Amino acid sequence: MNNKNRIKEFAEQQYKTHQNLNARINLWSYGSNPESLQEWIFSKIQIQEYERVLELGCGTGKLWFENFNNIPSTCSITISDFSEEMLNKAKENLEPLNLPIEFEIINAEKIPYPNQTFDVVIGCHMLYHIPDIQKALTSVNRILKPGGRFITTTVSKKHIQELKEFLSDFGLYSEMKIKFFCEFRNETGNEVLTPFFSEIKFYEYINEVNISSVDPLMNYIESMFSIEEKPDFQENKVEVEKAIEKILEKRSRFKITGISGLFEAKKPKGT
Repeated sequence: MNNKNRIKEFAEQQYKTHQNLNARINLWSYGSNPESLQEWIFSKIQIQEYERVLELGCGTGKLWFENFNNIPSTCSITISDFSEEMLNKAKENLEPLNLPIEFEIINAEKIPYPNQTFDVVIGCHMLYHIPDIQKALTSVNRILKPGGRFITTTVSKKHIQELKEFLSDFGLYSEMKIKFFCEFRNETGNEVLTPFFSEIKFYEYINEVNISSVDPLMNYIESMFSIEEKPDFQENKVEVEKAIEKILEKRSRFKITGISGLFEAKKPKGT
């Protein structure tokens, strides 16, 4: 199996349901940053009146649910995901709010809209799950109006470094990052985006969590290894849990530093 197929398989398994995503989001609710990641992202997007907006990889719709009071009533928003279950969960969360939102199943590599349709395209923590990122960025560029904005978020190579080092002691992390993710990070995003967009800006978001109980951390870890092939996470699970318990007994907390980043890029005018 080539790497693109592995990335595709991982994304399909991870986001078949919303449980894995919720487990990871829940961990950051213990964070020290008073502004949630979704609030921070929305503040950077700055949606204007009458703009037409597309979100790719909407997940459970958390970006819009947390910021529904700040959505301009005259804008037109389409949120999408490749996972039908994810999109249904987003509908469940958002439809009662009567927002100007439509819901679509979309593969980011084949966005089914005419050229120059949208003022803003958003992709939060999703580009690294796309097997052919160049194809996706070509598609995003095509549907943006000249001067339109692409807002995309990712993580640093140093994101959750403490947890990576902990898992590496069990041989768990290094193989997964090679198999199941393409290279789009804070450190490489500018290089990846430059062939397609101009006026690229970067912003960093840091959130440090201190976990004092086993369950939230184990839920997060288990969500990462739902299809890990070798080594088999289930064989290591008990030992991992015991190791976390020892750390908590010794330090009373398990610190994890989350480092995310947001890129704002524009489609050049006249293209």
